[in-house]
Amino acid sequence: MPAGGSIFVRAKTDADKPPLLLIHGYPQTHVEWHPIIPALLPHFSVVLIDLRGYGQSSIVPSTNGSGYSKRLMAEDCIAVMAKLGYSKFSVMGHDRGARVTYRLAFDHPEVLTKAVVLDIIPTAAMFESFGNTGSALKAYHWLFLAQPAPFPEDMIKGADGGRRFVEHSLSAWTKDKNLDAFGAAAMDAYRKAYCDDARIHSTCEDYRAGAFLDRKYDEEELRAGRKIKTPLLAVWGATGFLVEGAPAVKTEGPLETWQKYAENVTGVGLECGHFIPEEDPEGLLEVLLPFLLEN
Repeated sequence: MPAGGSIFVRAKTDADKPPLLLIHGYPQTHVEWHPIIPALLPHFSVVLIDLRGYGQSSIVPSTNGSGYSKRLMAEDCIAVMAKLGYSKFSVMGHDRGARVTYRLAFDHPEVLTKAVVLDIIPTAAMFESFGNTGSALKAYHWLFLAQPAPFPEDMIKGADGGRRFVEHSLSAWTKDKNLDAFGAAAMDAYRKAYCDDARIHSTCEDYRAGAFLDRKYDEEELRAGRKIKTPLLAVWGATGFLVEGAPAVKTEGPLETWQKYAENVTGVGLECGHFIPEEDPEGLLEVLLPFLLEN
């Protein structure tokens, strides 16, 4: 857990059902999983968290991303699951949560049964992709949010405390380029969680960690020839970051990229944008449940 802080947890557990940890992305909270929870509960003990610095979890001291590396966030996850009595579990992450997911698989393979990553490729590969103009334009926020404080924080806050920025980010990364996929209650939760000076700063620190720490960890794995051994499922949206004008459309797809980092990986694209659990919950469940339930 963050030193002197806490991680927000919402869980529905059953001693007869295996544990599944769900980790949200930017600029969201645990609320993003609400469309698929009813279908998961018959099969799993489901644990939702807010990442450090997000939602209702603690904000931690940080300079240039030092408090928000995915390595530290992965350790938060292990602490949460241990507190709930789980020494081994499956995990699914979306966006920033997916980066925590694969860092868990690299650093702590002994705790994972299976892992699912939604609409990402590894951080080092993402930075490499920025040589492609379409990718750089679509993921402009990676470089913007990682700028030295307080420049991006001040720009985001503007005159409305960040509301315009969070709404633009959510709508721009959907297939339909609007907020319809999220629902009123979810949008209220996202605005409330994001439009706060301290939270805007902590989420910028998350992206600074990506640029200066998480990227380095990935490069170290590649140089050492290490690969993720945990069975891994990669799911992406057809108009998400990884396909429409993005990374390696000209040379390789998301699955081929993941095969450089993982020994046992399967992948599938869905007809949606970046926010897969809310844009296409049925499609996600169709590929997710067989993967998680297969022995």
